[in-house]
Amino acid sequence: MPMKRVLLTGANNLIGSHILDQLLTRNVAVRAVVGSRDEALSLQQQYPVTGHPTLDFAIVPQKDIAVPGAYDLALSGSQEPFDTVIHTVPPDPSEEADCLSRFINVETEALISFLRSIKEVAPRVQRVIVTTSLTPFARWLVDPQVERIPRIGNPSSPTAAEIDSEYVLATSRASDNIVCDAVWKWSKDTPVGFDLVSLAAPSIYGPSIRPLSNSSDLEDANRRIWNICSNNFSELVTSPPYGIDYYTDVRDLAFANVQAVFMPEARNKRFLISAGAMPAGSVIAEFLRNQFPEFGSRIRPDSSPPRQPISGDPPIDFVDTHLAASILGLVRYRMAEETLTDLARQILELHRRKEWKRVIQS
Repeated sequence: MPMKRVLLTGANNLIGSHILDQLLTRNVAVRAVVGSRDEALSLQQQYPVTGHPTLDFAIVPQKDIAVPGAYDLALSGSQEPFDTVIHTVPPDPSEEADCLSRFINVETEALISFLRSIKEVAPRVQRVIVTTSLTPFARWLVDPQVERIPRIGNPSSPTAAEIDSEYVLATSRASDNIVCDAVWKWSKDTPVGFDLVSLAAPSIYGPSIRPLSNSSDLEDANRRIWNICSNNFSELVTSPPYGIDYYTDVRDLAFANVQAVFMPEARNKRFLISAGAMPAGSVIAEFLRNQFPEFGSRIRPDSSPPRQPISGDPPIDFVDTHLAASILGLVRYRMAEETLTDLARQILELHRRKEWKRVIQS
């Protein structure tokens, strides 16, 4: 019998797919929650039942994730009870939020609703791990109307004005802390049988578990790298970096999540998983041009809006890795060069397939 049984939300997204892959290598039984039947079928093909008999699936459509009770069926209907839940799918309240406080309230209410379902439907859960990124808050701060889903062929910067990176970073971190404070207070005022672990990343870069089918498969900050690697206007995707200059490699964030499943010392702890600062767009472009001559003239300067550099020393939270190292064993973070190299290889392969497809069609 596997050591653990985990329910994982967002098992098909960038971070969730890496967490799923690492959990399965640790002999953990997983119920992967995805947004559609097609996503479930895709994961079933990637992880056939013959090799992964302890993996099963549940479907919660993206449009329903903030609805109270949306996860009830996924949390129940299992012969073996879950002892851990990893939640990687925050709601997207940008369409409902006309101010930052409303944005924070919607995020908070959705998360508490999810935890309430765990308390009522899966009382044997012992730990809930909530993984977030600062990107949604930064995205709203830079432009509340900016699209969450990448749109091909009509890229737009969030604003022509210079982005105050220091303000965006500080406000996004403060907003995330407000949500965490409210959730922790709820868990104390409403006694639950599980402890909480919070993992936050500033922005998330890194290769996908599966080969890219098209540029719309790119998630999070990876869309920014695609735009640097493509000089064809029709191929660009909406990709503002939202002023967050610090990053985490998706594989390191997934490792931290999996470690949090097993480490008792992580109980009721908050971790900021940050590898440091991602280089400026011009530096990224030059690095990729030197590492991958195959890109040729595709490499273009980063079209992101100009940013005010952060003055003084970097925020201590984003450079102090002691807590994650001592409790989660995350002692080495992938450097930006490694993250960019591995991601660029996938993007280059996608370019090659697209070019080969054009040759065949012609």
